[in-house]
Order: sequence, then C-alpha cells, then structure tokens
Amino acid sequence: MAKISMVVPDEDLREIDEVAAPNRTAFMLDAAREAVARLRRQRLDAEIARCLQETADDDVAVLADFSGTNADGL
Repeated sequence: MAKISMVVPDEDLREIDEVAAPNRTAFMLDAAREAVARLRRQRLDAEIARCLQETADDDVAVLADFSGTNADGL
C-alpha cells in the first residue's frame, strides 16, 4: 500500500474534519474514489457523444431508408 502526504490549506482541513470524523483518511479516499468514478464517466460520455456525432449522418440515412417500414410492426 502506498503512502502519500498532502499540503492542505488550514481552512479546507477544518471543513474536511467537520464532516470526516472519525476517519479523515477514509473520508478523503472515498472522496477521491468518487471523483475518479465521476471523471471516468464524464470521459466515457464524451467519447460516446463523439462517436454518435461521427455517425449521425449515416444514422439519419439508415432511418430514412427504413422509414416506410418503421410502423409495420405496430
């Protein structure tokens, strides 16, 4: 297991300690994990949006090709 040290402004540390008791390390690790998950999701969403944008014209063309049969199953 790695060990790190951080320099944290006093006011920020006071605020963290107000909500992190009794375990500051666990609190900060949980916060970091949540941030990692959020950033990964944002990056994945951006990649998906980029891919969808790249194929948008083709998708519209396919939809137009099949527009006459779209309601057949209803």
